[in-house]
Amino acid sequence: MNRRMLSREDESTTEVAVTREDQDRINKFSTLHQKQGLLKDELEKKSQEKEYIEDVSTELELADEDDLIPYKIGDSFLHLPLEEVMQLLEANKEEVGKEVEEIVEKMEANEGVMNGLKVELYAKFGKAINLEI
Repeated sequence: MNRRMLSREDESTTEVAVTREDQDRINKFSTLHQKQGLLKDELEKKSQEKEYIEDVSTELELADEDDLIPYKIGDSFLHLPLEEVMQLLEANKEEVGKEVEEIVEKMEANEGVMNGLKVELYAKFGKAINLEI
């Protein structure tokens, strides 16, 4: 069982024709890879936003119930009762949590498609293509 390793010279001489379907798969992989980067950035921002909301909620638990708390809506701050601010923060936290879940689902779906494309492209091109992230 004598295995021969391909040298760089051998690899360059073994060319595989790239069909239109192959190019479409490569383009789709590239597009999904770029989207994954954007989704990762968005996920980090939303996770940080959720963490900030949780921190504010924790801090407000120490506030006096009779205090009016400044709450930002749009470009304005409104002074609202503590209980109302806590309800608004909880609703905001749930909304951001749902957004985080949606982003994670999109990332998982993209990852599944990318893995399928990797299998197809590596099966055809082998070491002639690099799809490692």
